[in-house]
Amino acid sequence: MEKFQIENLDQKFEYGTFQIFFAVQDSLPAEEVLNTLDRSSEWLKKIFDIVETPRMCVFIYSDPASFEKSTGRPIGPNETVRVLPGENVMLLCSCRLPKMIDEEVSRQLSYMVFTEEMGDREIATHQYRCPSWLREGACLQGSSRLRRDSKVYLLDGWAALQEAEKTDKLIKPSVMVKNINLIPDPLRRSLALHEAFFMIKYLISLYPEKFFHRYGTLMKALEDLDAEKAFSQITGLSVDKFFWLFREWIRTTNGLVAISDG
Repeated sequence: MEKFQIENLDQKFEYGTFQIFFAVQDSLPAEEVLNTLDRSSEWLKKIFDIVETPRMCVFIYSDPASFEKSTGRPIGPNETVRVLPGENVMLLCSCRLPKMIDEEVSRQLSYMVFTEEMGDREIATHQYRCPSWLREGACLQGSSRLRRDSKVYLLDGWAALQEAEKTDKLIKPSVMVKNINLIPDPLRRSLALHEAFFMIKYLISLYPEKFFHRYGTLMKALEDLDAEKAFSQITGLSVDKFFWLFREWIRTTNGLVAISDG
């Protein structure tokens, strides 16, 4: 971790498995990042059925020059968070923090844990072994609930899904295999993310007994196993059949019930 440490990062927060290095003027975002990591870890342990809290070392640089000096690569024009999964490192720049820092930090931590626990890997440009709807939906479970406007955000998402279901405009899972964050139409991209979140919410309600633990165990044991076959082997359902049940759930479920933690 020393290679990411520079002179002006002379402050440190440490709590459990989390370490935050920062300059004194960045104390507030450092506190928010630490709080987010702590809150996110509880969701991650619940969703992925893991016992140990994930580890993460965070470096918050005060300016792009310091970021580049430490990392050897400049911060991208739209980059707000950089995660190095193999090293459990997260890098931020205080002049380029995400607008919703709690949601983005939680999401990036979730991606790291998902990749490790599910044996996921990139198999093509912008495509992972696990389908994007499964990856995004799982990683949104905690981050969507950490938003300051979480209840309104999720209820609006549920309303959008119900409207799309009525007009037969829900996005099929086969269309959401590749990275749904790259869908160019912002409205369709937003619908896909809401859909992924609630598909996983529904999946967990159907299979509360360690779905992701069993899925990850199978995917890591059989590295050439197709992700859809792994899904069917654990659930007894094809993805298409699951999606049909999901549509029925949308038709018959109240929004407050759909977004509840239970």
